[in-house]
Amino acid sequence: MKWKLFILITLCFTVMFSLVFILYAKTGQIDGMNVNVRSGPGVEFDVITQVHTPENYEILEETGNWAKIEMDEVEGWIHQDYYSIEESSKKGNNINHSSKTIKHSVENLYRKKIVIDPGHGDRDTGAIGVSGQHESDYTLKTAKILQEVLEEAGAEVLLTRETDRYVPLTSRTTFANLMKADVFLSIHYNSTPELPTANGIDTYYMARRDKQLAQFVHQEIIHETLVTDRGIEERDLHVLRTNHLPSLLLELGFISNEKEEKNIQSRAHLRAISRGIARGLSLYFQ
Repeated sequence: MKWKLFILITLCFTVMFSLVFILYAKTGQIDGMNVNVRSGPGVEFDVITQVHTPENYEILEETGNWAKIEMDEVEGWIHQDYYSIEESSKKGNNINHSSKTIKHSVENLYRKKIVIDPGHGDRDTGAIGVSGQHESDYTLKTAKILQEVLEEAGAEVLLTRETDRYVPLTSRTTFANLMKADVFLSIHYNSTPELPTANGIDTYYMARRDKQLAQFVHQEIIHETLVTDRGIEERDLHVLRTNHLPSLLLELGFISNEKEEKNIQSRAHLRAISRGIARGLSLYFQ
C-alpha cells in the first residue's frame, strides 16, 4: 500500500512540474542578423551556426549572460545582447505574452560626464598582439563600444581621441580636467610575449578616494566577462597622477595571449566589458 502511495505522489509531482514548464515556457526572439550560436556559454567556444531576426527559439537554460536554445534538434548558446525573452502563460485556450529585453541595471548614469581615454594612438601603437594588431586599435574600438553603452544609459561621454592619432599624456588629463568630468577611464590592453599564457584583467587607481570606484568597476567587469580576475592595485601612473578627478586605468586583457586576443576581437566580449564598466559606475554614483 505504501509503495502505491509513493508512486501516486511521485506522479503528481511529475505532472505538476511538467505543467509549470508548459504553462510558463520561455522563448527567445533573436535581435540581429548573423548572430553566432556557440557550443558553450562563452566567446571562447566554437561557433556552430548562426541565427537571425525575427526567429524565435525555446530557451532551455540560462547561465550568466548566455542562454541555451534548441534549433532543429541541435542545441547551442547565444549571448544576451542578441535576444529578448518572451514569457508565455497559457490559461485555457488563451495565451498571454509579455516580452522584456534583458537589460542590466545602469541607473545613476543619467547626465554623468565620463571621459574615456583610448590608450596610445598613431606612432605610439602600444603593444602588438599575437595577430600583429596594435593595442591602439583595440583601445579605440573598445572606447567607442563603451561610449555606446554609456550613452544608452544617459551619460555624456567624451573621448580623448576618436581616430588613430597621437595625443600626449598630459593633454589627455588636461582635457578631462577642463571638461570637469565626473570620471576619467583610461583603456589599455596588456602584453607579455615572454609569458604567452598570461591572461586576465587588472584595474589601477592612485588616489585613495578612487579605491571604491576601482572595486565597483573591476568586480562588475569580472562578473560580466568571467575572465581571470587579476585584482585592483594602487599604481603611480601619469594619467592618474595628473588628474584632479576620479580616475582609473583599465588593463582589459592580454593581446599576447592568442585565446584572449580572439575574445578581445569579439564585439560581444567588448559589449560585456562595457556593461560591466557601466554597472560599476552606476554603483559608484548611487
